[in-house]
Amino acid sequence: MFKNLTSTQIAFCLLLTLGLFSCKSTTDVSSNDVTIRLPNEPESLHPIFSKSIYATQIESLILLPIAEYDPFSMQLSPILITSIPSGEEISEGKHAGGKLFHLEFRPEAEWSDGTPVTGEDYLFTFKSVFNPYVNAEAWKNFMSYINEIEIDIADPKKVSVYLDSTYSLELESITNWNLYPAHVYDPEKLMSSFTLEELRDPTITWTAAQDSVLKRFATLYESPEYFRENVSGSGAYALDQWMTGEFIRLKRKQNWWGDKINDPPLLLQAYPSSITYRIILDEAAAEAAIKNGEIDLMADINASAFNRLRNNPEWKDKLNFDTPALMQVNYIEINHRNPILADVRVRKALAYAIDYDGILKNVMEGLATRATSPIHPDKSYYNAALEPINRDIQKSLDLLKEAGWEDTNNNGTPDKIINGKSEELHLEIKVTNKAEGMAISNIIKENAKEAGFDIALVIVDPSQIQQDVRQRNFDLLTIRIRAFPYVDDPYSVWHSDNDKQGGGNRSGFVSAALDEQIEKIRSTDDPAIQDAALKKFQEIIYQEQAGIFLYTPLERIVSSKRIQFKPSARRPGYFENLIKPAG
Repeated sequence: MFKNLTSTQIAFCLLLTLGLFSCKSTTDVSSNDVTIRLPNEPESLHPIFSKSIYATQIESLILLPIAEYDPFSMQLSPILITSIPSGEEISEGKHAGGKLFHLEFRPEAEWSDGTPVTGEDYLFTFKSVFNPYVNAEAWKNFMSYINEIEIDIADPKKVSVYLDSTYSLELESITNWNLYPAHVYDPEKLMSSFTLEELRDPTITWTAAQDSVLKRFATLYESPEYFRENVSGSGAYALDQWMTGEFIRLKRKQNWWGDKINDPPLLLQAYPSSITYRIILDEAAAEAAIKNGEIDLMADINASAFNRLRNNPEWKDKLNFDTPALMQVNYIEINHRNPILADVRVRKALAYAIDYDGILKNVMEGLATRATSPIHPDKSYYNAALEPINRDIQKSLDLLKEAGWEDTNNNGTPDKIINGKSEELHLEIKVTNKAEGMAISNIIKENAKEAGFDIALVIVDPSQIQQDVRQRNFDLLTIRIRAFPYVDDPYSVWHSDNDKQGGGNRSGFVSAALDEQIEKIRSTDDPAIQDAALKKFQEIIYQEQAGIFLYTPLERIVSSKRIQFKPSARRPGYFENLIKPAG
């Protein structure tokens, strides 16, 4: 999603000049053990199904993506393939008007057991996603423009991929996802009896035998075995041990194929001999751990703790403090299915009640800037014309009165008849026990109280909040959106198609005008049309206050001086495979 060097080779040379990383494919990793704090425990290490942002960073060290954005140049870099493909226009045949892309997997690329990475693995990953019984809605949306995949009979490392129509994220949909080994995740070859064309056809009627096979695969694929026990891929690291509630440890593979690559992309470099993720929910305990040398790095800590440590001379010579710009937007998710919040006047009233400056000053302590939309301000198509909402209690009161909310029973809280029933202006905001979210939620609660809102804080376990989100069991949530280096595609989160069970539209906000702009964004490769549609998309979200956007933060990373790394704007602000001993 961001702009930058035009060549990954330029990035490599710059890094060499700075002396931060070596472009050699071999390095001494025999005693480079790194320990990193995780604020929450992932529910799985199965990329198609995992929801945790903390799972993502671990998964990509085990199950490599085909291509990934370089942490610093933000250019798409070939990982499992020899080069980034260029699309060829198709003028005739069944794919006329579409594009053809040719992929070639690296000759060295292999799975953990030495089996080569081939087009069969590529096709299998697609088939697994489009199995009708596999809960992979987000991946289906992302890959839906791929119409056909052909594996070269003479060379299974070569694959042809066909798209029948224009898609703004065509390269990403073809290459920017974790590749699965077919022989590991489908040892019975259940998916081999189905074609991708059949699986993508929503009108097809399966025989009883076919239906049984599809269900069996889905059951096995989503079983605990593949969630955390049999996690296997082509990456430099293998899952060594996972102790629930304590740690996840990865070990670097011996004789890993990536070491054979000359001038490897940064994401094919692997310096630590082991990476241990210590699961420490409590920030005070995490702070004690880094002070005592029990962990080497912690990120995503609250601004107050970060500033207190950074400003303490005792730790100046013992710890490093980094604040890279983080590609993230923090906001309040609103459940539009709640009849109270379905009224735009109520949503606006809540937005006008919030003390944004107080949040930036007292919670983020200067380590964040205001946001007005789901699009990160560093994007070229960020709609800077949208004025940040400032606190205005009178406006909030006027909007509620206009919406028919009055305290008719004199209990101190406005009420209203909705669907024939008297409702109090009562809402719940769900939050985990993380300090930042708690502090923001308390401010919102107290701010909104002055306008008449009765908001209760409901503190839930991180795993429970994920379940509540899936079940749409919330009124308000403190949440964050990660930004990526490619053009934003809001389809999964904001389009009405995904306002369904298993869909990514958590808020239930439905707008024909918004759908129209999202479809424009997806169906064109003209940057001018995309930019205009993305700005209009933001304008609609803003006018409707479909969500209440708070700020874009800087990351807060504290690390031991025994290690060195270059901070990145990509979450989580560091790449653990590039961590080296200091010196």
